[in-house]
Amino acid sequence: MSAARMPRLSALLDAPAGEAQVELKFDRDEQGVSTMHGHYRIDVAMICQRCLEQVVLGLDAECDVGFVGSDEAAKNLPRHYEPVILDDEALDLHELIEDELLLALPAVPMHPMGTCQHPPGYEPDEAEPEEEAEKPNPFSVLAKLKRDT
Repeated sequence: MSAARMPRLSALLDAPAGEAQVELKFDRDEQGVSTMHGHYRIDVAMICQRCLEQVVLGLDAECDVGFVGSDEAAKNLPRHYEPVILDDEALDLHELIEDELLLALPAVPMHPMGTCQHPPGYEPDEAEPEEEAEKPNPFSVLAKLKRDT
């Protein structure tokens, strides 16, 4: 599926994404509920929040959906299904897939620790940390009282 068909996802990316690999399996479970198992994979470019450079992340998400006709039926679904209420309108699978990929996006995209690229001219602060001045212990007065007795 082309990422161009997912405008909400594309709006969050730093560069256009390519193709999403989508695998959908439709079935009925033991209770007669129509279900769909989805597996989605796509590489997306976002901005690393540590170094503010582009980072390419591989999204790999799965979902199990139970199709129901009402809110009441959604409450009775087994917990491992995400309810999708079907009404008079046709189900838009592209939108459903986009929703799952949006949920798979990291809240704070970052490069793996220690691999961030720093901008030209950046020099880390090499100064040694100052030793903290020793603070008086507020309980030292109690220690003196204990020794005096």
